[in-house]
Amino acid sequence: MSQKTIAQKLFIKEGNRILFLNQPEDYLSAIGDLPKNIVFSSESEGSLDFIQVFVKNKAELEAQLPKLKKKMSYDGKLWVSYYKGTSKNKTDINRDNLRKYAQSTGLKTVAMISINKDWSAMRLKITDS
Repeated sequence: MSQKTIAQKLFIKEGNRILFLNQPEDYLSAIGDLPKNIVFSSESEGSLDFIQVFVKNKAELEAQLPKLKKKMSYDGKLWVSYYKGTSKNKTDINRDNLRKYAQSTGLKTVAMISINKDWSAMRLKITDS
């Protein structure tokens, strides 16, 4: 049985317009092969199909989530990556308070994955317009 790469777990699709924010230094080389014809975008560009943001605390989460929601295409994927409770890096974010805050901004939890020993990621989608 083959193990999925992080890129596969994230459901990055061919032709997606994607944005990574605040990722660890070696992250892009660790996620595996990306699909063909993806377009790396900046925060200032229009509607995006895929966004992954790394946040270290609740303040960063609250600063990023509302503005990133506005950058998503309606059926886009927004992955919020945060330190695991077992990580040596301490945080005030966990699965439950992330989910609750996301709901308050009109986003719904769709899935969760483990990125590595330090990071988990929660996939969100838009529930309102």
